[in-house]
Amino acid sequence: MNPGLLVAALLAEPGLCGPVTPLAPPDPAAAAPYVEVAEAEQAAGDTETALVAWREVLRRDPRNARARAALKTLCRGDLAGEEAEAAAASLLSGLSLFERGEDAAAAVAFREALTEPELVDTASFFLGVLALREGRADEAGTFLDAAATSSDEGLARRAGELRQRAAREGRVSFSGRLGGEYDSNVDLAPDGTRLQGGNADGVSTALAELSVRPWGQRGPYARVSGNYRGHLRFPGFDLAGAGGALGWAHLGPALQGTVEYGLDYLALGGAPYLLAHRLRGAARVPVGPVVLEGSAAVRREDFLVTAFEGYSGWRGTARLDAEWSLTQSLTVSAGWYGGLLRTYDLALGFLEHGPRAGLSLELGPGLRMLGELGYSLRGYQNFDNPLGARREDGYLDASAVLEWDVARHWSVQASVGWRGASSNVPELAYGRFTGGLALVWSRGLF
Repeated sequence: MNPGLLVAALLAEPGLCGPVTPLAPPDPAAAAPYVEVAEAEQAAGDTETALVAWREVLRRDPRNARARAALKTLCRGDLAGEEAEAAAASLLSGLSLFERGEDAAAAVAFREALTEPELVDTASFFLGVLALREGRADEAGTFLDAAATSSDEGLARRAGELRQRAAREGRVSFSGRLGGEYDSNVDLAPDGTRLQGGNADGVSTALAELSVRPWGQRGPYARVSGNYRGHLRFPGFDLAGAGGALGWAHLGPALQGTVEYGLDYLALGGAPYLLAHRLRGAARVPVGPVVLEGSAAVRREDFLVTAFEGYSGWRGTARLDAEWSLTQSLTVSAGWYGGLLRTYDLALGFLEHGPRAGLSLELGPGLRMLGELGYSLRGYQNFDNPLGARREDGYLDASAVLEWDVARHWSVQASVGWRGASSNVPELAYGRFTGGLALVWSRGLF
């Protein structure tokens, strides 16, 4: 058979760079005419015809070194294309597995995608996210550092944000906060009611918290904390507290949730003030273009000061919010809050509820602002004989926080807040302004 006619007939065959099946027995003499065709077509630049001819050489003479070398050279570009396609397929597979919550399989797929230079940024980003979920902060930081150099501005920005988070989190992490603030009305009762005086004061604040998450963002967790508020003019209102919590976190492909038990203790002016047990649950789930977030908590409060014993009892709260990201940097939310307090002194128990609205705005790299506005209607459940009325109050609350990450582990926070209280008992109406500045240090220890 004329080798030229055979080559032409085989041009349509797929897999020109795939394995070659030899004929039996080997026949180097029969391969010689194909060598002539292969060399001529390769010299003429006809790669496909040359590949077919060289394959025919190897079918008849599997040990032919010239054919093997030529096939390797001609297939190098094709193999690179196949490797790139395989890496892209691995990335797509990893994204699908990631969305379904199959993290281990997704990590394998993303690592396979790292073989393609064009996909390294994206694959590194998701490998960083997975490592962060599992509490492997150092590994997460390495991957996120690679993703942060991406030419894709959105990917680089998000990787930079998570890199900062990785430096501050881990299976064991610590956070400390020192600050000062101005408070226009420090002497408030446990339910926020204004007492006599309404005196302003400067306040120093301190907070320390240690968190342990053995399996990262999933599974059990624990934390302990301590805090202090010292007043310049009225040390009798100094507050020192300690608390702890044990909980469980669920992180699914869509639903995220936590449930925890906590114990809190407060001392007022150096004397025991409050002991509280609490149970809280929260969940977060995307629904179309919005994310719904809900929480509910119940707290048993025992006031240890005789003047406030009547406030002891059960407090329940619930909240539901819908978040909507208008842009990459701006998220707004709207929701509803409700609370119920049942106290030993029936005249102090109340039911309150009202709307809430919030926003989160990224002003620049490491600079963000949070704001919230809310109004609550509070109706007390029983007639208050000393006041001669069944109280009905309204509370307008507004707050804003500006946070700036000045270094990997350091941030500065500036905050302002306002509460305006109205009441059918005029002497219980008041306004309260707070403003403060704090320095925060956070680090993942393990």
